[in-house]
Amino acid sequence: MIKPVHTDLFAVIGNPVRHSLSPVMMNAAFKALNIPAVYVALQADQLAEDLKTLSLAGFRGLSVTVPHKELAFRFAHEVDEVTEFIGAVNTLMRRGSAWVGINTDWMGASKALSKVTPIEGKRVLVLGAGGAARAVTFGLKRQGANVTVCNRCVEKGMALAKLFRCEFVPLALLEKIRRGLQFDIIVQCTSAGLTDNEPTILVSESFFHPGMVVMDAVYRPPYTPFLLSARKAGATVISGIEMLLYQGVEQLEWWFSMSIPESPGISAMREALLNALSEEEKCSSELNLCPESRRASASRARNPSLTVP
Repeated sequence: MIKPVHTDLFAVIGNPVRHSLSPVMMNAAFKALNIPAVYVALQADQLAEDLKTLSLAGFRGLSVTVPHKELAFRFAHEVDEVTEFIGAVNTLMRRGSAWVGINTDWMGASKALSKVTPIEGKRVLVLGAGGAARAVTFGLKRQGANVTVCNRCVEKGMALAKLFRCEFVPLALLEKIRRGLQFDIIVQCTSAGLTDNEPTILVSESFFHPGMVVMDAVYRPPYTPFLLSARKAGATVISGIEMLLYQGVEQLEWWFSMSIPESPGISAMREALLNALSEEEKCSSELNLCPESRRASASRARNPSLTVP
Protein backbone atom coordinates (compact mmCIF):
# COMPACT_ATOMS: atom_id res chain seq x y z
CA MET A 1 0.00 0.00 0.00
CA ILE A 2 1.31 3.45 -0.97
CA LYS A 3 0.93 6.24 1.59
CA PRO A 4 2.54 9.62 2.30
CA VAL A 5 5.39 9.57 4.82
CA HIS A 6 6.85 13.10 4.73
CA THR A 7 3.86 15.29 3.94
CA ASP A 8 0.24 15.16 5.12
CA LEU A 9 -2.33 15.17 2.33
CA PHE A 10 -5.49 17.28 2.36
CA ALA A 11 -8.02 18.12 -0.35
CA VAL A 12 -11.26 19.83 -1.21
CA ILE A 13 -13.67 17.46 -2.94
CA GLY A 14 -16.72 18.37 -5.00
CA ASN A 15 -18.03 18.65 -8.53
CA PRO A 16 -17.23 21.08 -10.01
CA VAL A 17 -14.21 22.00 -7.92
CA ARG A 18 -11.85 23.63 -10.40
CA HIS A 19 -12.96 27.08 -9.25
CA SER A 20 -12.22 26.46 -5.55
CA LEU A 21 -9.93 28.91 -3.75
CA SER A 22 -9.43 26.54 -0.82
CA PRO A 23 -6.09 25.19 -2.13
CA VAL A 24 -4.72 28.73 -2.39
CA MET A 25 -5.88 29.55 1.13
CA MET A 26 -4.83 26.33 2.82
CA ASN A 27 -1.42 26.03 1.19
CA ALA A 28 -0.71 29.62 2.24
CA ALA A 29 -1.50 28.61 5.83
CA PHE A 30 0.73 25.53 5.64
CA LYS A 31 3.61 27.63 4.35
CA ALA A 32 3.15 30.42 6.91
CA LEU A 33 2.89 27.98 9.82
CA ASN A 34 5.64 25.61 8.59
CA ILE A 35 3.24 22.67 8.46
CA PRO A 36 4.52 19.82 6.24
CA ALA A 37 1.31 19.34 4.26
CA VAL A 38 -0.18 19.90 0.82
CA TYR A 39 -3.77 20.67 -0.14
CA VAL A 40 -5.26 19.94 -3.58
CA ALA A 41 -8.61 20.13 -5.37
CA LEU A 42 -10.13 16.80 -6.44
CA GLN A 43 -13.26 16.22 -8.46
CA ALA A 44 -15.40 13.56 -6.76
CA ASP A 45 -18.22 11.91 -8.68
CA GLN A 46 -18.90 8.76 -6.61
CA LEU A 47 -18.49 9.94 -3.03
CA ALA A 48 -18.76 6.58 -1.26
CA GLU A 49 -16.07 4.96 -3.41
CA ASP A 50 -13.99 8.14 -3.56
CA LEU A 51 -13.82 8.37 0.22
CA LYS A 52 -12.53 4.81 0.39
CA THR A 53 -9.89 5.61 -2.23
CA LEU A 54 -8.77 8.76 -0.44
CA SER A 55 -8.55 6.87 2.85
CA LEU A 56 -6.36 4.19 1.28
CA ALA A 57 -4.21 6.89 -0.32
CA GLY A 58 -3.52 8.35 3.11
CA PHE A 59 -5.39 11.64 2.95
CA ARG A 60 -5.67 13.06 6.45
CA GLY A 61 -8.46 15.59 5.99
CA LEU A 62 -10.99 16.79 3.43
CA SER A 63 -13.05 19.88 2.80
CA VAL A 64 -16.38 19.02 1.20
CA THR A 65 -18.15 21.38 -1.19
CA VAL A 66 -21.21 21.17 -3.43
CA PRO A 67 -22.92 18.89 -4.18
CA HIS A 68 -21.61 16.45 -1.55
CA LYS A 69 -22.23 18.05 1.86
CA GLU A 70 -25.42 16.10 2.58
CA LEU A 71 -23.91 12.86 1.25
CA ALA A 72 -20.78 13.40 3.34
CA PHE A 73 -23.07 13.66 6.36
CA ARG A 74 -24.56 10.28 5.51
CA PHE A 75 -21.21 8.60 4.88
CA ALA A 76 -19.39 10.02 7.91
CA HIS A 77 -18.74 7.36 10.53
CA GLU A 78 -19.27 9.92 13.29
CA VAL A 79 -20.52 13.53 13.58
CA ASP A 80 -21.02 15.88 16.50
CA GLU A 81 -24.42 17.06 17.79
CA VAL A 82 -24.28 20.37 15.93
CA THR A 83 -23.55 18.69 12.61
CA GLU A 84 -26.31 16.17 13.31
CA PHE A 85 -28.76 19.04 13.62
CA ILE A 86 -27.53 20.93 10.55
CA GLY A 87 -27.54 17.74 8.47
CA ALA A 88 -24.53 18.60 6.33
CA VAL A 89 -20.78 18.00 6.58
CA ASN A 90 -18.19 20.30 5.04
CA THR A 91 -15.14 18.90 6.85
CA LEU A 92 -13.86 15.33 7.22
CA MET A 93 -10.93 13.89 9.15
CA ARG A 94 -9.65 10.34 8.79
CA ARG A 95 -9.45 8.20 11.91
CA GLY A 96 -8.06 4.82 11.01
CA SER A 97 -10.04 3.83 7.95
CA ALA A 98 -13.14 5.85 8.90
CA TRP A 99 -14.10 9.46 8.25
CA VAL A 100 -15.36 11.71 11.05
CA GLY A 101 -17.27 14.84 10.04
CA ILE A 102 -18.16 18.30 11.30
CA ASN A 103 -19.65 21.48 9.84
CA THR A 104 -17.60 24.69 9.99
CA ASP A 105 -19.74 26.80 7.64
CA TRP A 106 -21.80 28.16 10.50
CA MET A 107 -18.65 28.90 12.49
CA GLY A 108 -17.17 30.85 9.59
CA ALA A 109 -20.23 33.06 9.23
CA SER A 110 -20.52 33.68 12.97
CA LYS A 111 -16.82 34.52 13.34
CA ALA A 112 -16.85 36.88 10.35
CA LEU A 113 -19.83 38.77 11.79
CA SER A 114 -18.53 38.75 15.36
CA LYS A 115 -15.35 40.50 14.24
CA VAL A 116 -17.50 43.47 13.25
CA THR A 117 -20.55 43.48 15.52
CA PRO A 118 -22.06 41.74 18.56
CA ILE A 119 -24.71 39.22 17.51
CA GLU A 120 -26.68 38.49 20.67
CA GLY A 121 -30.03 40.27 20.67
CA LYS A 122 -29.56 41.67 17.18
CA ARG A 123 -32.35 41.54 14.59
CA VAL A 124 -31.00 39.62 11.62
CA LEU A 125 -32.44 39.03 8.16
CA VAL A 126 -31.21 35.90 6.35
CA LEU A 127 -31.87 35.92 2.61
CA GLY A 128 -32.13 32.42 1.18
CA ALA A 129 -33.13 28.95 2.37
CA GLY A 130 -30.43 26.65 0.97
CA GLY A 131 -27.48 24.96 2.63
CA ALA A 132 -25.60 28.19 3.33
CA ALA A 133 -28.68 29.82 4.84
CA ARG A 134 -29.27 26.76 7.01
CA ALA A 135 -25.74 26.87 8.47
CA VAL A 136 -25.77 30.65 8.90
CA THR A 137 -29.18 30.62 10.60
CA PHE A 138 -28.03 27.94 13.01
CA GLY A 139 -24.97 29.97 14.00
CA LEU A 140 -26.97 33.16 14.47
CA LYS A 141 -29.60 31.47 16.63
CA ARG A 142 -26.87 29.79 18.66
CA GLN A 143 -25.44 33.23 19.43
CA GLY A 144 -28.78 34.65 20.52
CA ALA A 145 -29.86 36.62 17.45
CA ASN A 146 -33.49 37.25 16.53
CA VAL A 147 -33.59 35.83 13.01
CA THR A 148 -36.06 36.38 10.19
CA VAL A 149 -35.75 34.16 7.13
CA CYS A 150 -36.65 35.59 3.74
CA ASN A 151 -36.85 33.53 0.56
CA ARG A 152 -38.39 33.65 -2.90
CA CYS A 153 -39.71 30.07 -2.60
CA VAL A 154 -42.21 30.30 0.24
CA GLU A 155 -42.29 26.56 0.96
CA LYS A 156 -38.52 26.25 1.42
CA GLY A 157 -38.31 29.46 3.40
CA MET A 158 -41.10 28.47 5.77
CA ALA A 159 -39.51 25.05 6.31
CA LEU A 160 -36.20 26.62 7.33
CA ALA A 161 -37.90 29.16 9.59
CA LYS A 162 -39.92 26.40 11.26
CA LEU A 163 -36.81 24.30 11.85
CA PHE A 164 -35.06 27.11 13.71
CA ARG A 165 -38.18 28.72 15.16
CA CYS A 166 -37.70 31.94 13.23
CA GLU A 167 -40.01 34.45 11.61
CA PHE A 168 -40.51 34.13 7.86
CA VAL A 169 -41.16 36.79 5.22
CA PRO A 170 -41.65 36.00 1.51
CA LEU A 171 -39.18 37.94 -0.64
CA ALA A 172 -42.06 39.34 -2.69
CA LEU A 173 -43.45 41.07 0.41
CA LEU A 174 -40.20 42.21 2.03
CA GLU A 175 -40.12 45.71 0.56
CA LYS A 176 -43.83 46.28 1.32
CA ILE A 177 -43.58 45.50 5.03
CA ARG A 178 -40.05 46.73 5.72
CA ARG A 179 -41.23 49.76 7.73
CA GLY A 180 -42.27 47.41 10.49
CA LEU A 181 -39.04 45.41 10.24
CA GLN A 182 -35.88 47.22 11.28
CA PHE A 183 -32.88 44.91 10.90
CA ASP A 184 -29.43 45.35 12.41
CA ILE A 185 -27.75 42.69 10.26
CA ILE A 186 -28.48 41.21 6.84
CA VAL A 187 -26.80 38.04 5.54
CA GLN A 188 -27.22 37.27 1.84
CA CYS A 189 -27.12 33.48 1.28
CA THR A 190 -28.53 33.09 -2.23
CA SER A 191 -26.49 32.70 -5.43
CA ALA A 192 -27.26 36.29 -6.46
CA GLY A 193 -24.06 38.10 -7.38
CA LEU A 194 -22.08 35.08 -8.48
CA THR A 195 -19.63 35.68 -11.30
CA ASP A 196 -21.21 35.24 -14.75
CA ASN A 197 -24.72 35.58 -13.33
CA GLU A 198 -26.92 38.50 -14.28
CA PRO A 199 -27.29 40.90 -11.32
CA THR A 200 -30.33 40.00 -9.24
CA ILE A 201 -32.02 42.76 -7.28
CA LEU A 202 -33.05 41.25 -3.95
CA VAL A 203 -33.77 44.52 -2.12
CA SER A 204 -33.62 48.17 -3.11
CA GLU A 205 -30.76 50.41 -2.00
CA SER A 206 -33.15 52.28 0.29
CA PHE A 207 -33.59 49.07 2.30
CA PHE A 208 -30.10 49.56 3.75
CA HIS A 209 -29.18 52.25 6.25
CA PRO A 210 -26.14 53.56 8.15
CA GLY A 211 -25.32 51.40 11.17
CA MET A 212 -26.55 48.22 9.49
CA VAL A 213 -24.05 45.37 8.98
CA VAL A 214 -24.42 43.47 5.70
CA MET A 215 -22.60 40.26 4.74
CA ASP A 216 -22.74 38.29 1.50
CA ALA A 217 -21.89 34.56 1.46
CA VAL A 218 -20.84 34.95 -2.20
CA TYR A 219 -17.12 35.75 -2.52
CA ARG A 220 -16.80 36.07 -6.31
CA PRO A 221 -16.53 38.99 -6.75
CA PRO A 222 -15.33 39.98 -3.25
CA TYR A 223 -17.76 42.92 -3.28
CA THR A 224 -20.96 41.86 -4.99
CA PRO A 225 -23.58 44.28 -6.35
CA PHE A 226 -25.55 43.53 -3.16
CA LEU A 227 -22.66 44.70 -0.96
CA LEU A 228 -21.87 47.70 -3.13
CA SER A 229 -25.49 48.82 -2.85
CA ALA A 230 -25.38 48.43 0.93
CA ARG A 231 -22.08 50.31 1.22
CA LYS A 232 -23.42 53.16 -0.93
CA ALA A 233 -26.28 53.51 1.56
CA GLY A 234 -23.82 53.80 4.46
CA ALA A 235 -23.97 50.24 5.80
CA THR A 236 -20.91 48.35 7.02
CA VAL A 237 -20.24 45.48 4.62
CA ILE A 238 -18.45 42.13 5.03
CA SER A 239 -17.18 40.25 2.00
CA GLY A 240 -17.89 36.54 1.61
CA ILE A 241 -14.11 36.13 1.67
CA GLU A 242 -14.27 36.49 5.46
CA MET A 243 -16.81 33.68 5.81
CA LEU A 244 -14.71 31.44 3.55
CA LEU A 245 -11.60 32.37 5.50
CA TYR A 246 -12.92 31.64 8.97
CA GLN A 247 -14.61 28.36 8.06
CA GLY A 248 -11.18 27.34 6.74
CA VAL A 249 -9.50 28.45 9.96
CA GLU A 250 -11.92 26.26 11.92
CA GLN A 251 -11.06 23.31 9.68
CA LEU A 252 -7.35 23.75 10.30
CA GLU A 253 -7.82 24.05 14.03
CA TRP A 254 -9.83 20.82 14.10
CA TRP A 255 -7.44 18.88 11.88
CA PHE A 256 -4.31 19.90 13.80
CA SER A 257 -5.75 20.47 17.31
CA MET A 258 -4.11 23.88 17.45
CA SER A 259 -5.08 27.53 17.48
CA ILE A 260 -4.35 29.38 14.24
CA PRO A 261 -2.79 32.78 15.05
CA GLU A 262 -3.83 35.99 13.32
CA SER A 263 -0.24 36.44 12.21
CA PRO A 264 1.24 34.75 10.33
CA GLY A 265 -1.61 32.21 9.81
CA ILE A 266 -4.92 34.00 9.21
CA SER A 267 -3.34 37.07 7.64
CA ALA A 268 -1.45 34.88 5.15
CA MET A 269 -4.66 33.03 4.24
CA ARG A 270 -6.56 36.28 3.68
CA GLU A 271 -3.77 37.76 1.59
CA ALA A 272 -3.60 34.64 -0.58
CA LEU A 273 -7.36 34.74 -1.21
CA LEU A 274 -7.39 38.42 -2.10
CA ASN A 275 -4.36 38.05 -4.39
CA ALA A 276 -5.97 35.11 -6.18
CA LEU A 277 -9.23 37.00 -6.72
CA SER A 278 -7.34 40.08 -7.88
CA GLU A 279 -5.49 37.98 -10.43
CA GLU A 280 -8.77 36.44 -11.60
CA GLU A 281 -10.30 39.89 -12.03
CA LYS A 282 -7.27 41.05 -13.99
CA CYS A 283 -7.44 38.05 -16.33
CA SER A 284 -11.19 38.44 -16.72
CA SER A 285 -10.80 42.11 -17.64
CA GLU A 286 -8.24 41.23 -20.28
CA LEU A 287 -10.48 38.53 -21.76
CA ASN A 288 -13.61 40.67 -21.73
CA LEU A 289 -12.37 43.55 -23.80
CA CYS A 290 -15.08 45.36 -25.74
CA PRO A 291 -15.56 44.15 -29.37
CA GLU A 292 -13.74 47.21 -30.73
CA SER A 293 -10.76 46.60 -28.44
CA ARG A 294 -10.68 42.90 -29.35
CA ARG A 295 -10.68 43.75 -33.07
CA ALA A 296 -7.96 46.34 -32.55
CA SER A 297 -5.88 43.88 -30.51
CA ALA A 298 -6.25 41.22 -33.19
CA SER A 299 -5.35 43.72 -35.89
CA ARG A 300 -2.25 44.83 -34.01
CA ALA A 301 -1.24 41.21 -33.59
CA ARG A 302 -1.51 40.70 -37.36
CA ASN A 303 0.22 44.00 -38.16
CA PRO A 304 2.46 45.27 -35.31
CA SER A 305 3.15 48.50 -37.19
CA LEU A 306 -0.53 49.47 -37.18
CA THR A 307 -1.48 52.16 -34.64
CA VAL A 308 -4.98 52.81 -33.38
CA PRO A 309 -6.02 56.33 -32.34
